[in-house]
Amino acid sequence: MSRLLLVAALVAAAAGAGALAAPSDAAQPCASAATALTALGLTAHPQASGAVLWSGHIPSWDGLPLDVDVTMPAGSVSCPAPFVAFAHGWGNSKSDWESPTASSTSANKSGWNNVSFASRGYAVLNYSARGWHGSCGPDSSSDPLKSPAGLPAACTAGGRQYWVHLDDLRYEIRDAQWLIGRLVDAGVADPAHLGVTGGSYGGGVTWLTALANDRVMCGGAGWSAANGVDPCTGKGSGDLVPWRSPKGTPLHIAAAVPEYTWASLALALLPNGRASDGRPGAPSTGDLTKPIGVPIESYVTGLYIDGYTPPATENGFYQPPTSTDDTANLPLWSTLVQAGVNTVGASLPGVGGLVDNSIYQLDHFKSPLSPLLPVDAKVPVLQAQGNTDPLFPPIHAQLMWQKVKAFAPDYPIGIVFGDLGHSYASNPADVWAAFNQKANAFMDHYLGGGGPAPVLDMSALLTRCRPGSEKDGLTTVAGPTLAGMAHGTRVFSAPGGGGPTSNVPVGVEGPGTDPIVNGGAASQLAPFGQGCRVLSATTDPGVAAWTFPIDRGFTLAGQPLVKVTVQTSAPDAEVAARIWDLSPDGKQTLISRGVYRLAGTPTAPSGPIAFELSANAWLVPAGDKLKLEVTGADAPYFQVDSIPSVTNVSAASVELPVAEGPPAQAAASAPAASVSPARASAPSASLPATGGNGARAGALGAALLAGALALRRLRRRASGLG
Repeated sequence: MSRLLLVAALVAAAAGAGALAAPSDAAQPCASAATALTALGLTAHPQASGAVLWSGHIPSWDGLPLDVDVTMPAGSVSCPAPFVAFAHGWGNSKSDWESPTASSTSANKSGWNNVSFASRGYAVLNYSARGWHGSCGPDSSSDPLKSPAGLPAACTAGGRQYWVHLDDLRYEIRDAQWLIGRLVDAGVADPAHLGVTGGSYGGGVTWLTALANDRVMCGGAGWSAANGVDPCTGKGSGDLVPWRSPKGTPLHIAAAVPEYTWASLALALLPNGRASDGRPGAPSTGDLTKPIGVPIESYVTGLYIDGYTPPATENGFYQPPTSTDDTANLPLWSTLVQAGVNTVGASLPGVGGLVDNSIYQLDHFKSPLSPLLPVDAKVPVLQAQGNTDPLFPPIHAQLMWQKVKAFAPDYPIGIVFGDLGHSYASNPADVWAAFNQKANAFMDHYLGGGGPAPVLDMSALLTRCRPGSEKDGLTTVAGPTLAGMAHGTRVFSAPGGGGPTSNVPVGVEGPGTDPIVNGGAASQLAPFGQGCRVLSATTDPGVAAWTFPIDRGFTLAGQPLVKVTVQTSAPDAEVAARIWDLSPDGKQTLISRGVYRLAGTPTAPSGPIAFELSANAWLVPAGDKLKLEVTGADAPYFQVDSIPSVTNVSAASVELPVAEGPPAQAAASAPAASVSPARASAPSASLPATGGNGARAGALGAALLAGALALRRLRRRASGLG
């Protein structure tokens, strides 16, 4: 009787706002979908907003029960309705993008959540991904210790792979496609107007689902016979088949909004310095996996701990030791990284094959740049990417731009860069408000059929980290591409100076700029706190540094290019670079950083190298100084190389793409003399002995653990850690 009353109430409520667009199939009031949603195993929960939240578990393609919420619009909306699926961040759940109201105290989900879309006539899916929380994660376990031993049979029957697979096309992405198909068959979602969005881990789902578009990737184990014939029968791992709903309706993605996410997981977690934005004068993009990159130690450690480290964190389950599956063995992969992965270690017998497989799995099945996932259609995309995000820096969005534009020069894609994303991004409310307004208009145009066509270009909101700029209004630079946002180049050169730098980290700059050690944890090593990395001006011992007075202000708009001559006798070494803005108040603010892996046999090659640092949009006023630092150890953000090394660096220069100047000068370089380069400091010739530092490593390890355990509190600043 209560169900009938609910349906009657929903029908009676059909006097509100109309739907955004006429559905593609025979229309009927959305209230009529109540029977189909109930048949899926969902239960209705009317909301104060007028929407109805349907909650429960829906078996996926392999029978694994996924924890699902479907928010149905109120009023005179017809179903099937325009549809948006939200994918959550690392360690989070279906509630990540849910709100009781359209507005929210969380800046990036205010006006961008299930209720905000439902209030405009959309049907909305929020779900917990495989292995997390209520989708066969710890929340599903009856064990008091929340271990996998307490999982219900539906999670483990027939060897079901209930654990986290890192947004694998064969598992998590197929899960998302399956859920969408079930809602199409239920008459909820309009198959011609399907959208997907999410941040970080959910941004990975968004890009992968958009690129898969009308295809499903085969290779996942355990198809449920209850679903009929597996469309992947006879196909190999990585093969693509048409995406159809369980009842056979052809499906495709109509619009996607990925936020602060990756193009390549290998590049994100182990950057090697070979990625490029393609700006004139910059090196072209090389192999992103060879030589193997330098682990971003603090994030790799923090993310792993944040997944499942009982009893402190119980967010998800990783592959159990009883499984022989090699597609997502996170415990093994973490062990390989923590052992000190480098080009020498990765080539050792018994190790090389494991490392190669882990990189292959990350690169081919969990990354939008995957060669197994060619672009097959112009799915409109609007992306938000962080200029100050040390986990997924701007180059990831640029590489995705390059991939889709190679398919079609008129591919509909826009990217907005800003001070947003993961720690240490500041995530200002006005930056998110500006993006969400644009993103809502984007979705309404492509899914709802309303509003003008959005302008899709590259734009960046200036980062306001420099002391005194925090209260400045929003300023935007824009262009047809990331490189095209710059109309000129400023070159700062120092032919002399430099000196030796080793792989022994000494001083405060490394810990002070780390996003986890000093990401806001109560037990952080030093009181640098959240957001912008601002320190009292200093240069750590053993760091080669050059400062350049700024006689004419400029606006950085893109990726700095560092050129330096190096020489080392080691077979493997790291060359890390940082750029600082030194203001007259005695503070230095981090603008950009990056790393380059040196590798060779028997020694790494010597000579000039060039690599790009993370992009930013940054106003450097006249009167400030620019500082370039080069070091063999930028720890704990980058893992310290386990091979002792001393690298001599010299002849340094940095080329900055700037917004000032006419477009015709986009490829021109200003003469070095015009910026009055001057070397203000150099490293001491006396360096600590190479090798490990047990006490320091222990202190940093404790700080990383404390920082990782604080990530859950920090997530709400960016609607999801990962």
